[in-house]
Amino acid sequence: LQEEQILRPSGTHRRDGIDPQKDQSWPQRLRALGLLVLYVVKKGEVPFVTLKTQSHEKIIQLSPDEETRDLIYHLFNPGDNVLEHLSGLLGHPFFWSWENRYRTLRDVGNESDIKQRLRNSRIVQLLQLENSECSRTFAQWTSKIDKYVMTVMNKFYEKKRNFYEDTPSDLLKFIRNLGEHINEDKNKEMRLIIGEPSRYLQMKFPDLVIYVYKKLQNTEYRKTGRSHVPEVPGWLSWWSIGLLVSGL
Repeated sequence: LQEEQILRPSGTHRRDGIDPQKDQSWPQRLRALGLLVLYVVKKGEVPFVTLKTQSHEKIIQLSPDEETRDLIYHLFNPGDNVLEHLSGLLGHPFFWSWENRYRTLRDVGNESDIKQRLRNSRIVQLLQLENSECSRTFAQWTSKIDKYVMTVMNKFYEKKRNFYEDTPSDLLKFIRNLGEHINEDKNKEMRLIIGEPSRYLQMKFPDLVIYVYKKLQNTEYRKTGRSHVPEVPGWLSWWSIGLLVSGL
């Protein structure tokens, strides 16, 4: 599809004179897309015809991970501005590689306010767990990291006894420092324990990436030139929207 077929100069997305905002078939298209996402992620474990009979709540419940669950939820609940909502979803963590997820966590942990532990700073406050979020896998994160690794990483703070604490910002600082030092010769044993950091962290804290993404996505930390959210190539945006406009 050519760009002008998808986005008209007026800024209104149309195809064959149809305004997607008023097109009654959009909910069905987005539901079908959500079902397709789950079908692919589950590798056909649940037949597509079976998925079609399930409620939105059941489909979301069947999602195997936080990123899939959140993406499908937003496909099922697009709001009024459908195409703007879909464009935003193209940058969703569901589409990120393991390395992009790890890189994003490291970049956020590299924020000066997080490194300096400025507890009252905006980004630290944004990332702070609410009372209703204490069931997150990383709420007590220091106890989930291998003890040897935690001991090594805390040595730097031994003199002042300012050890890592169970806060999201300290976890991100830990991830940043881990990335900076894990490949040093003195940390060979730690590297053997952890293996690939991106996989280790995903296994330990499967809801961390989506948590950080949702906390920062509509803030200045998402929109500045130091954006921590990987961008989707322009051609992919046009292609994806084009498919949806053309019909599933």
